[in-house]
Amino acid sequence: MSITLTHPGKGRQVTVPEAVADSYISQGWVAAGSPAPAEQESVPSKSWKVDELKAYAEEHEIDLGDATKKADILSVIEAAGSSEEDADADADDGEADAVSADADGGAEDQG
Repeated sequence: MSITLTHPGKGRQVTVPEAVADSYISQGWVAAGSPAPAEQESVPSKSWKVDELKAYAEEHEIDLGDATKKADILSVIEAAGSSEEDADADADDGEADAVSADADGGAEDQG
């Protein structure tokens, strides 16, 4: 038996044997007629084409610099992703510091 799958980003449809459908689904394909996964942001990988990686970088405002090869572009995107996570963590730390500074009622040292 076979199943028809749709790629949510491209709208392309394929009919594949059920035995391989899981492989497609793990790459973002969905059963035809079913809703696309809700705002499921996929992470760039080696399976992406250069054009897809460049589009992802542009959408996420990632400067690729001189990177033109797939591996180089992917490295820049991955580095930007980990920098973003670090920045988010630092921002969270800053919020915690601000809260603890106000914990004494906002009193300043009047010395």
